[in-house]
Order: sequence, then C-alpha cells, then structure tokens
Amino acid sequence: MMRSGLSLRVMILAALTVPIIVQSPEIFTLSVPHGPIMTWSNSSVSLSCELSPLFNAEPLEVRWYRSGDFDKPALLYKDHKIQEAPVDPRYRGRVSLTGGLERGNVSLTLERVTLEDRGEYVCYVSSEQWYEKDIVLLTVNVTGSEPVLSVAEARGGGGQVNVTCSSEGWSPQPKLTWRNKEGTEIRNEQVLNTTDPQGLVSVNSWLLYSPSDSDWLSCTVSLSGERRESRVMPRAPIEEHWSLGAFMTLLFINLLVIFTLIGLFIWNKKTGETESNERPAEEANLLEEGVKKTDMEKATQTEFFLKESATQTALRESFPKVDVTLDPLTAHSSQFVSCSKKMVHCKKERDQASTTHFVLSENKFSSGQIYWEVVVDSKCKQPWYVGVTTTDAAQINKAIVPLNPGNGFWVLRYKKGNGYCVSTDPPTQFSGNENLETLGVFLDCDRQILSFYDADSGVHLYSFADVSSCSNTFFAVFSPGFDQVPITIK
Repeated sequence: MMRSGLSLRVMILAALTVPIIVQSPEIFTLSVPHGPIMTWSNSSVSLSCELSPLFNAEPLEVRWYRSGDFDKPALLYKDHKIQEAPVDPRYRGRVSLTGGLERGNVSLTLERVTLEDRGEYVCYVSSEQWYEKDIVLLTVNVTGSEPVLSVAEARGGGGQVNVTCSSEGWSPQPKLTWRNKEGTEIRNEQVLNTTDPQGLVSVNSWLLYSPSDSDWLSCTVSLSGERRESRVMPRAPIEEHWSLGAFMTLLFINLLVIFTLIGLFIWNKKTGETESNERPAEEANLLEEGVKKTDMEKATQTEFFLKESATQTALRESFPKVDVTLDPLTAHSSQFVSCSKKMVHCKKERDQASTTHFVLSENKFSSGQIYWEVVVDSKCKQPWYVGVTTTDAAQINKAIVPLNPGNGFWVLRYKKGNGYCVSTDPPTQFSGNENLETLGVFLDCDRQILSFYDADSGVHLYSFADVSSCSNTFFAVFSPGFDQVPITIK
C-alpha cells in the first residue's frame, strides 16, 4: 500500500511538471520575450518563440525573417523540412531550429553573430486555418580597442598636465572611467562620443591633473561586464625654484672664479713681460692647429657616414652581428614568441585600429658598437617597427605613450601604402625599398648614433644622432604589427 501511494505521487508530480502537448488547434498564439535579447559579437544566441497552447509544430510552416523582408527569410521551415530557398544568403549556414518542433518550440538559433545581425526579427507560424506572428528584438554588443593614453603639458602651466584617453570600435555606447593609483574614481564630464557609418562608437575623454612623481592614472572603458584598461604615469613639468642656499653657493663660485682670474692676470703680468712679444705668434700657431684638428674631426665623421653607405659585403664585415634574442616576459598577451626567441608574430589577425604592442630583447647594450639584422619581409607584412628603447622606457612598457625620442624610443616604421618613417617629433617620412626583406640595425653606444640599412643591398636608410639616456642602457625593440606574418632576428 505504501509503495502504491508513493508511485501515485510520483506520477502526479511528473504530470504537473511535463508540458501538456495538445492536438493541433484551429487558433493559437505565440509567446516571445518581452524585452530585447542581448548577445556579443561572434557568439551564438537563441531567439525564443513558442506556440500557445503547446502542440506539435512539425506540420506547420515556420518562417523567421527581418522586419520588411518576408520574401527573403533568414530561415524557412515548410513541408516537414528546412527549405534551401528562398533565404537570405547572409544567414546561410548560421541558423537552425533547436527548440524542438514536436514540443511546440520554434525558437531560432543564430551562430557567429555580427553587428549587422542586430535589429527586429519576426517569428511567423502558419497552419491551413490560421497564422500568427510576433517580433523579437536582438541587440549586439561589440568590445572596442584598448584605450590609448597621452600626456601633454597644460596650457595654463602650474604643474598640471592634460591627459587624454581614446578608444574605438564599441557598440553600443560604453562607459569611460578615470581612476587614480588608490582606485578612487575621478569625476570628469569631458567625454565625447562619436559614431562611424558602421554604427561603432569612439569614446574620447580628457582631464587636467596635478600629479606627483609616483602617481599613475588608469582609464577604463567598459560595457556590460567587458572592460579595457590602460595606465600611464603623467609627469608634471619641471619647474626650477631657487633656494637661498643654491643662490649663495652660485655666488661663492662666481666670486672664486673672478678672484682666481685676477690673481692669474697679476702673476702673468709680473713674470711674463719678456714673453709678451712672442705670445701673439704662439697663439696664432695654436689657432691654426685647432682649425686643422677640427677639419680632421669633420673629415673623420664624413668618412664614417660614407662607410654607412657601403656594399652589402663591406657592411657585414665592418659590423659583425650580435646574437640578439627576444624576452618573452615583455611580450603582450596577443603576441607569440617562438621557443628559439628569434621570432614574434600576432596570435591572430587584429583590427588595424587597435593598439600595436612591442617585445624587447633580452640583451642590454651600454657601450661599444652593436649590429643585428631583422627579417621583416615588407612585401607580405602589414605595419611593423624596429629600433631601440632605453631602460627608463622599458620600465613603463605597459603604459601607452607616443614612441618618440622624448619618451625614450628611436624606431623605424613601415606601413604598406604609406612607406617608411622614423619616430621623430613630428615623424619624418622618406622613400625606400617597398620590398625590403632584411633590415640592418647598427647602434654605436659610444658615439650615440643609431643607423638603419637595407641589409641585402647595403643601402643606408636613416641615422639618429644623440641617442642617449640617463642610464645609457638600451634594449632592442620589435613590433610585428597586426597580422600573423612574423618578424625574425637573423
């Protein structure tokens, strides 16, 4: 008796929880979500649509189409099968009915969602006696690029800097937030949003900030739980303040120099009267020797730069190559460094509007002459750049700053269609071999000169002068650009 009662209860509970499938009625309605369905670009999403009351929908016609495109549906189910035509070719291979027609569920599953898929979809179901339709709204979120931060001196001065943050490729409009190193949000109303023809939003913001030497700022752009963040260490303009102690020290040094000169003048006058007539001739000889020495130095310098235009064989004999290897710890998460530490490329193709990242060498250079070669294969690759950076710049590798000598970067860039340029401020463009395969890099730490060559032809491309830093220590820097074509150290 107890087992019989327990079985009865189980049967009653099962009957209450399983949807009741009825015979096909003459009239029915559709049940769809009341609000929009949100999904992310390149994901899958289900647009829910069910019959009410629930009954087997296999004998019916099910049509999903965009508003206004009844004759060009995304999916058409008819005569117990999905029809190949007429359908919208944009959805071919990306749509299916996965809810279970026999249970009255006619939901549409859409895969590999794109931004163009957003909008209204009509769920249309018809029988021989009746038809019904309802609308499902789909919104698509797109995550944009990492924020790019830049720092400039404020016009008003006073120790303040103007920090700007920009990010592109979002949909819909994201939220931009500034924070200091304690994580406290900095309120700022200076935000500008613009929309391109594809419907993607670019967000820009700027603020005036009075930093200390240890401060850093972060700019975060977020949308529905997804976020992109960059940090920068803004440096306030250096102002010179004369203290009383510094003024007195300078005054004492000046007086000491004046009295020393007066004493030397008096001593020379007393002891050197007999040599006074010979001195003009000696000074003339010294002047002539100085002019000759200066001319010799200029000739040596000219000879050095003529040497830079040497042939391929002379170039490699004059500057023996150094074994340069990449430091995987400095690579960005989007980059792949080979086990040999000689090759780097992007793990997957990236939008050229996004930020380019670089990887540093394990080698450090502080003296002597160093030469290395990099296979860049310009005829196949998209943008790349190669050069050197200082220890100070390497320590803020994660901060996104303009790559110019003022920030400790001396690099040569190439972009297909735009040609070559070097990272002066502003950048300097020049013509060169568009099919360059091997780039030669020569760093003279003692003379503070960095030169670039077409290593295959020996042609000199460009030279930086005054390549120096406080630490006088340099790293080689490499950026493979946005594609999966690698750059390789020979």
